Amino acid sequence: MKRLLLPTLAGVLYFLSWIGFGIWPLAFVCFVPLLWSLREATARQAVARGWWMGFVTHLGGYTWIMHTLRVFAFAPWPLAFLGYLLLCAAQGLLFGVLAAAMWFLWKRTRWPAAAVLPVALVACEFAFPLLFQSYTGVALMPVLPLAQIADLGGVLLLSALQALVNGALFDALVAWRSGAAAPVRSLAASLVALVGAGAYGSWRIVRLDDAQRAAPHVQVGIAQPNVGELELHENPYASVRTLQDETAELQARGAEVVIWPEVGFNTRAIRATDAYAPDIQNGVPVPLIAGVMRVAPGHVWNSAVVVDDRARIGDHYDKIQLLAFGEYIPGGEWFPQLYEWSPLASHLSRGSTTAPLRWRSYRFATFICYEDILPGIVRATMIDHGEGRAHAMVNLTNDSWYGAGHEQEEHLMLAAVRSIEHHRWLLRATSTGISAFVDATGRVVQRIERDVRGVAVREVPMLQGTTLYELLGEWPGWLSLAVFAVVWVRRRR
Repeated sequence: MKRLLLPTLAGVLYFLSWIGFGIWPLAFVCFVPLLWSLREATARQAVARGWWMGFVTHLGGYTWIMHTLRVFAFAPWPLAFLGYLLLCAAQGLLFGVLAAAMWFLWKRTRWPAAAVLPVALVACEFAFPLLFQSYTGVALMPVLPLAQIADLGGVLLLSALQALVNGALFDALVAWRSGAAAPVRSLAASLVALVGAGAYGSWRIVRLDDAQRAAPHVQVGIAQPNVGELELHENPYASVRTLQDETAELQARGAEVVIWPEVGFNTRAIRATDAYAPDIQNGVPVPLIAGVMRVAPGHVWNSAVVVDDRARIGDHYDKIQLLAFGEYIPGGEWFPQLYEWSPLASHLSRGSTTAPLRWRSYRFATFICYEDILPGIVRATMIDHGEGRAHAMVNLTNDSWYGAGHEQEEHLMLAAVRSIEHHRWLLRATSTGISAFVDATGRVVQRIERDVRGVAVREVPMLQGTTLYELLGEWPGWLSLAVFAVVWVRRRR
């Protein structure tokens, strides 16, 4: 058990540094205990210690899983707790793979930790599949000047910066304990990276603030009904009536377009052939981007649709990345009885296009639920589909599945990185919170807190232009994998 003390400490420091707890300075030291425990470890021991760190990390950050299993899978407390432990173990395996990757590089290159940890962490976060995607570097979101480098290489570049500092501090600790010379290169590289990122970010924020002031603006309203999934099943009209009242209030406050949350209109499905939907607005003549269910023979989609001030239905976006056990059950195609076991799980079809929604002369890149934490899907919506890039991003979400833990804040900050990556505002409407306006620097400029009914209206700049990340995508991930490939080939030769 003594061998697990340092990985345990690393896991605790990691989740305390992350969103929800938010003690962000710990992000720069959280990997040091794990690295120390790996100094003389075998490959098997490295995997076990890394996995344990990941398990502890998720124990602290994913307590909301028990609520989800209790309420929506009808699991008793012992089974929900077991499911929580199993999910933490599955998600935590990422860190076991990370430890193995570091061990591999150490044994074959003898590079310092300041080089090994960034390469290994970025490669693993890029390639390892997770049910709930997360990234180490999101812990730096409270330090916006540092976070701006995400427009160069996405959230993976934030993880690389954090790993570089952790690795350099470990190299310095080893040198100090052994009486060796200070690792000047490691420390200099981390210092240059921190100062360079901070200077670049400060300059970028000033430039973006100028661009946001100069751009044309649209008055956008966000409606949050505070009606959760369980209440919707008991009273299907609760959400719609609240949203219609809030839309009238937003129109009175000058909103030119109003955004509703995921499946906010739930009293009936919209047919793919419908040209009008007057019952959505209920006489309030203001354009909407509304969450609905769309149907066609053999298909049901979780969708966002544009409804103009005359109740005409315009563009639609169908959710592509469906949530396992909520919108489909893995294996349900072969074993339909699984849907009887979990009656609140839907059986939805996947969308097929990432084209933005058009309103007036503007385009809104739109994604639904946790698609906003998936960089690849969001980047696909921002690519020019023939009419130019989107002017803003819209996310429709229902986070009532996850209870009152840290999930809502975690989700918001994971999504806010997309604003930095693409230099666009994120307009986020959720059923029970947290709804928010996030500006092009990742700054949350206005929010409606969770578990309250409320509205928000804001002048939103319709921005243009692109970023290096948007053009090159996940190049830090591909570069890290290439490093592993080169090391492997050279070793074989």
